[in-house]
This record gives sequence, structure tokens and C-alpha cells, in this order.
Amino acid sequence: MKIADTFIRLKQVVMTSSGTCLFLGNDQKTFIIYVDPVMGEQIRFASSKQAPSRPLTFDFMRYLLFGLDVSVRHIVLYRAEKETFFAKILCQQTCGSVTHITELDVRPSDAVLLSLATSKPIAIDGGLFQSLSDAGDLLENFLKMKE
Repeated sequence: MKIADTFIRLKQVVMTSSGTCLFLGNDQKTFIIYVDPVMGEQIRFASSKQAPSRPLTFDFMRYLLFGLDVSVRHIVLYRAEKETFFAKILCQQTCGSVTHITELDVRPSDAVLLSLATSKPIAIDGGLFQSLSDAGDLLENFLKMKE
């Protein structure tokens, strides 16, 4: 996988009646990914840095990777078709002198959760990033309404 060089972060999680909007981006642009309400709630919870009373899905992923001595190297959004985004996680495991690299296709919502759980940045393909509409004004309006 070509490693993307444009880095983004989760800016805001907005719960709606029909799902959840994840506002992602950087100082140049903000864009939206729509996810189901359950994942949206977990992402909102993970981004709040609160300790859950019971492990959630992203905790399970983090514990599993840690238990298998696997580290996350990269999280990349690499493609979008209509409103469906595609993501990959590049993982590394070293056993003695042998290093195994595994590339996993994941839902973008799982990629965002894993990014939050492992404190790894999210990268996006530069061409994809440039092709996305800027939703910065929409996020600003939402934040003003929230005040």
C-alpha cells in the first residue's frame, strides 16, 4: 500500500436522527463520513477519553493487537465511491528476527476507533482528499448552534 502523506484528525462527532456524521480533516479542509449510530456512539465515547465501565469494541481490538504483540503502523483512507469510504490498517508483528506486515481492509469507522485507541494518526490519499467537498462551513454552523 502506498502510504498517504495527508494527515487528518477527527474534528467532531454529530449524532443525527438517521445516523452519525464524522467531521474529519485538517487545517485545509473538513469532510464528512456517515456511519451507523452504534459506531458513532462508540467513536464519540472514545474521543471523549472517558474510561468505560465495560470494554467496548475498540478496546477489544486494542487488547487483541497488544496481546498478539502487533503494532499499528498506518491507518489510511484510500478510496471513496459515492458516499462509501474505504480504509486500510497496516499492522506489524516482529517475532525474533522476522517481521510480518499485514494490510487489513476495515470500515472507516473501525479505522477511526483504532486511531483513537492507539493514538495513531489517520492518513488520506492526497488525490482523494482534494476531490472531497469542504464541509468546514457546515461544521462551524453546527458548533455555533451548539453554543
